[in-house]
Amino acid sequence: MESVLIFARTKVRTERLARQLKENGFKAAHIHGDRTQGQRLAALEGFRDRRYRILVATDIAARGLDIDGISHVVNYDVPVQPEDYVHRIGRTARAKAVGEALTLVAPAEEIFLAAIQHLTKIKIPRQNIAEFDYSRASTTPPEERGRRQNNFARRGFSRRPNGNGRSAAAGHSRTKSRSRRPAFN
Repeated sequence: MESVLIFARTKVRTERLARQLKENGFKAAHIHGDRTQGQRLAALEGFRDRRYRILVATDIAARGLDIDGISHVVNYDVPVQPEDYVHRIGRTARAKAVGEALTLVAPAEEIFLAAIQHLTKIKIPRQNIAEFDYSRASTTPPEERGRRQNNFARRGFSRRPNGNGRSAAAGHSRTKSRSRRPAFN
C-alpha cells in the first residue's frame, strides 16, 4: 500500500487509529474538525509529499480534499450514509487514476453495507480474514451506541460541541474497536 486514506466515523477514532499506527511503525497523520487549520494543513502537506504514508480522516475533514495518487481508501467504519461511501472511494479515482477501496464491516454494520450496495447497484465482494476473531465484533448498531451516549449527555455529563451543532457524545464510539479490526501489514 503506497498511499492510504483511512476514514473513521469519529474524531476520537481518528486520533486513536493514527496513534496505534504510529506506535506500530507506520508514518501516519490524522485530520478532523477539532484540529487547527495549521495542523490540518501540515498533515495534508505531509501526506501529499509522502512524509506520511497514511492519513486518517473523518468525512467532514476530508471534504474537498484534492490529493493525487491515493492508492487505497480504507473504510475503517462503514459509512452510515451510502453517499459518503461513494464520496470516500472516489478519492482513489482522481484524474482517472486507479486504486483499491477496502471496507471493514462488523455484524452491526451489515445494514449500512446493504444500503451502499442498493445505491451503487454493485454487489461488493467479501473476504473473511482467517486470523480475526469475529466473535469479539460489536453487534450493537452504531445508531444505538449513539443514543446511549446521548442519554449519558442528557443526564448532565456534557461534552464539547463538535462543530456541527451536535454534541461529541452523538458520535458512535466503540469500546471494542481495538480488538475488532485487523492491523495493517
